[in-house]
Amino acid sequence: MTSVWKRLQRVGKRASKFQFAATYQELVVECTNKWQPDKLRVVWTRRNRRICTKLHGWQPGIKNPYRGMVVWQAPENVDITVTLFKDPNADEFEDKDWTFIIENETKGHRKVLASVDVNMKRYASATPAQYELTLKLKPLSVKVVEATLKLTLSCVFLKEGKATDEDMQSLASLMSLKQSDIGNLDDFSDEEEDKRASTGSTTTSPATAPPPPSRR
Repeated sequence: MTSVWKRLQRVGKRASKFQFAATYQELVVECTNKWQPDKLRVVWTRRNRRICTKLHGWQPGIKNPYRGMVVWQAPENVDITVTLFKDPNADEFEDKDWTFIIENETKGHRKVLASVDVNMKRYASATPAQYELTLKLKPLSVKVVEATLKLTLSCVFLKEGKATDEDMQSLASLMSLKQSDIGNLDDFSDEEEDKRASTGSTTTSPATAPPPPSRR
């Protein structure tokens, strides 16, 4: 019923699908005294979708052994497919947040260190676009003082929706709705189409990324 209600809320709205790719460059994590991370990964997540980097060793600084970084010598790219919705008369898409999370793993035990929300509608573009982002994450552990993630975010527009969803048309006819107002929302199911996402969930209260910088 939750899925049906969600679809009914989107009746008459336009759906556009985008592919976003993140190329990670540098991660800085400063911790409190007497604790250092072991292996770190970056997780790009929304609800049950979870796209992770490999585990990378955290290298302490010379001047401050509790402030260190992960530097990607070789590019590590991850991508997601995002569907954005808007009313026909609206100038911009509805909000849709994805979250970057920093996890530490020691002996198989994972711990969330910091996170930040990124509103993907700010980076959606009808033409290919690329942004250089420096994200300041909110510490989610008492052991973390601050965390910063540098990455390149690119966007490619894929397609728009069409009124061909048979399930929704059948439901709409029972409710005396016009079939022409029903979008093919199954074609735009983020959760179903991201085949590389593995299941997982995170309960956090992350920070929010600032407005996007100028395109490259």
